[in-house]
Amino acid sequence: MRSSAVLLAASLTLLAPYATGTPPRTPDLSWLDRSALRAGQVEIRTGKDGPRIVTVNAAIQIKASPKAIWKILTACQIAPKYVSNVISCSLVQTAADGRSQVFVQKVKPAFFLPTFEQVFRLHYYPYTRIDVARVSGPVAHMQGSSWLLLQADGSVILYHYLEVDPGFPIPRFFVRAALNRNIPRVLRAIRTEAESTH
Repeated sequence: MRSSAVLLAASLTLLAPYATGTPPRTPDLSWLDRSALRAGQVEIRTGKDGPRIVTVNAAIQIKASPKAIWKILTACQIAPKYVSNVISCSLVQTAADGRSQVFVQKVKPAFFLPTFEQVFRLHYYPYTRIDVARVSGPVAHMQGSSWLLLQADGSVILYHYLEVDPGFPIPRFFVRAALNRNIPRVLRAIRTEAESTH
């Protein structure tokens, strides 16, 4: 069963942006502090695209193989283990060629917001990229990508981009603050899981 929990986590805890078009084949890494990544830090940059859409670019370096990281990113059933606001995740549909799947996640985005279900589609490019797009649910707009970028030393930079309109009456500065707080936590959890099983 597959799911990119980190992508959905970013949109519901409320990388170069591609607005509402097709994501680039590779992300813009020019803004990253490579020495900070090697030292174990998470690099994150949030912004906005117009009055409603919030964007996030984030990266972490992981000492594990792309396949090991991919296994975690695509494990729907373990999403609640490291994404605190995800209650459950279920597979809805798989494309005939296996390259895309549709999921529904039950989410509790914040203590003052009700639990809801969000449906999203993932498209797979093993073991290099996962794209996500909204299908239905209260989140008004969601699309993005996670890249697994193999480095010369055998480690992987997991680079995540997401753009989201949460669809809730929440100030965008609050959404950006939540992303800055929660995305690093999720990426570190993924790193811990990948490096412990590598």
